[in-house]
Amino acid sequence: MKGKKIFWGIFFILAAVIVIISKMGMIPDVGVFHILITAFMIWMFVEGIHHRNFFEILFSIAFICIIYDEPLGIEALTPWTVLAAALLGSIGLSMLFRGKKKTQFSVDWSDNKKGGNSEQCNGEHVHCENNFGSAIRYINSDNFCNAHLENNFGSMTIYFDNAIIQGASAYVEVENNFGETILYIPKEWKVENHLEHSFGTINEYGRPQGSSNATLHIRGEANFGHIDINYV
Repeated sequence: MKGKKIFWGIFFILAAVIVIISKMGMIPDVGVFHILITAFMIWMFVEGIHHRNFFEILFSIAFICIIYDEPLGIEALTPWTVLAAALLGSIGLSMLFRGKKKTQFSVDWSDNKKGGNSEQCNGEHVHCENNFGSAIRYINSDNFCNAHLENNFGSMTIYFDNAIIQGASAYVEVENNFGETILYIPKEWKVENHLEHSFGTINEYGRPQGSSNATLHIRGEANFGHIDINYV
């Protein structure tokens, strides 16, 4: 956080200097908007490399191409061709080179189902994946440890209110791409939210009371979509 503050502080100072000297004719006149957007895209590109997020990497390049399409001579490719290429490239690279997982997950589905798109999910380690559709998952576990949740171009709802954390902590990793992932978490748990987003949002509804000794660590990212956390 401190490093980001230093970066943005230096950036705004340099932007002010560039605006002044450009108006003095010392360099080509550069609009403030272009400076701000360019700096933000460079920052997003670096963050994408750091977090191995191909959506951030390719879309930052795409928007730079759109902003400077005339000097680059690529007006015929902007904006939709460049954006489509960034989208398809991000999806393909994300499928081929998935980020490193801090925990290894296995899945244990029970035979008890509630409808075609609803499933009861048992076990200490849970993996839930949804692609191009909608799904509801109920986590039933007497010793919940971790879960990997992946949603691509769809809607996925996960209920944790029947899960019990026996240890000091448990972990949930969320990958949400072009869709929505909705989590229902017991308000008694302590929650450490480490979620990030690229062209998406992270929303929390309610507040965790933290009356239990268990801590749930949530990490992951929302790319062109949103992750909602509801405390129940």
